Amino acid sequence: MKIFSKILITTFLFAGYAAIGQTKSQALSKINTEGFQKSQVMSLISDLSDVYGPRLTGTNQYYAAAEWAKKTMENWGVDKVYFENYCDDCMGWEVKSFNVEMTEPAYMKIQAYPYAWTESSNGVQIGDLIWIQTYTDLEKVKKRWSGKLRGKTILIGSAPEQNMLFEALSTRFTEDQIEEAEKSIVPVPNNPLGPSAGDMDLVKDLDVIFNMMLKKDDAFFQFLKAEGALSMLGTTPFFPGIIHPSGTYNFRESDEKPIPYFAISPENFGKLNRLIEREMIPKIKFHLDSELYLKPKNNVNIIAEITGSDPKLKDEVVMIGAHFDSWHPASGATDNGAGSAVMMEVMRIIKATGLKPKRTIRIALWGGEEQVFLGSLAYAEKHYGKVNETMRKKEVEKISAYINMDNGAGQMRGVYLQGNEGVRPIFEEMLAPYAHLDVNNLTIQNTDFTDHDVFDYYKIPGFQIIQDKLNYSTVTHHTNLDVLEYVPKRDMMINATVIAALVYQIAEKDSRLPRED
Repeated sequence: MKIFSKILITTFLFAGYAAIGQTKSQALSKINTEGFQKSQVMSLISDLSDVYGPRLTGTNQYYAAAEWAKKTMENWGVDKVYFENYCDDCMGWEVKSFNVEMTEPAYMKIQAYPYAWTESSNGVQIGDLIWIQTYTDLEKVKKRWSGKLRGKTILIGSAPEQNMLFEALSTRFTEDQIEEAEKSIVPVPNNPLGPSAGDMDLVKDLDVIFNMMLKKDDAFFQFLKAEGALSMLGTTPFFPGIIHPSGTYNFRESDEKPIPYFAISPENFGKLNRLIEREMIPKIKFHLDSELYLKPKNNVNIIAEITGSDPKLKDEVVMIGAHFDSWHPASGATDNGAGSAVMMEVMRIIKATGLKPKRTIRIALWGGEEQVFLGSLAYAEKHYGKVNETMRKKEVEKISAYINMDNGAGQMRGVYLQGNEGVRPIFEEMLAPYAHLDVNNLTIQNTDFTDHDVFDYYKIPGFQIIQDKLNYSTVTHHTNLDVLEYVPKRDMMINATVIAALVYQIAEKDSRLPRED
């Protein structure tokens, strides 16, 4: 009898495990069919890029895009879709018209785009060009240039070094790079997959980044304005001919706005610089018609949820996110329309399959990331507790994981574990069915400077997806070429489908993902 009982129990256990495995296999099959054969991700990125881009913080364009995203997810039958405000004094800024030319010593059309939140020119202006190479010592600059800047356009900075484009503009990670990252045993300081590696102290580092780096030019801008300078021309070494107007950061209502400030191509900058060095003074003709306005309702995070099905676990949440805002010179396709479209497609896939995850799955499309985590930080302070305080709200313990996508449109290659060794075997198992797509590479390394850092600060398991670089850092990031043409369909489909499978499996686990010690 005892032998028979043991056989019976073993049979039932085997059948139970087989049923569990079959259920998981069936669920992933449904996700794969929906994600690969019925994908809508390129339609989503087309809308975000061509129709609703750019999406600069504070603008009417951003809010129109947010309403589109909300309506789209509501039409999918997502259970809850709503906005949360993140800023009451972030101003919108839009360009209506602009032009920059050199009229002497010979005509040259200057390839340019204005920096955000700079003032209009009040019509066409013409003035001589002067060069201020460095302004780190502002008192020295004032001594040299006081009383000499009225009616002048200022060429700011040094000409970029010559670039013959011998290196590829678009690349994928090599096997050696991935292998080196996988073999890493400490999270910092060197990340084999890129320069953005570290262990961010959210409070200290963000203060340094914003006040000492992003706002460091404000005193110089104010000096130029007080002296009656007409405009500024600057550049970034994006070759060939790419314009990179990343900044400025004078988006608060109380911030003093700079005079018209244009990013120009490195080649145009080089020629202007050489003419000045030959004492052949260029004459610059320009105009900038831009609009500044304050509409706090525009500053929203877009939140949506698929409610969990398990009575005990549905209050726990698996979060996914991407920043929804972009810079202004193009359509914001790779930064970060691609990430937003992928995460929206994750929600669509899970909803369309009819699967009923145990935990709630929540998407957050963040505003103001480009202005240093405005949206995600406001959300965290509302739901998890104030940054500088030790007390934390109970909601922190309800979040099983946060997965972020914000590194362009390249294919997912794995996950940055952010120092959390406890999740390695879990992610290995969950990603194993997709090993044939080479998306299951894991590294203990940190990567910084996007919204997952906020969750990491609150000791919530927060992860960034490893993505192939493609041409993100060489062509599209914050440039006039951040457009749909640089978004590969296959990569987007893989990203959405694999993340949907990963998120679903996390939502189905009996316990939350382990916290980092």
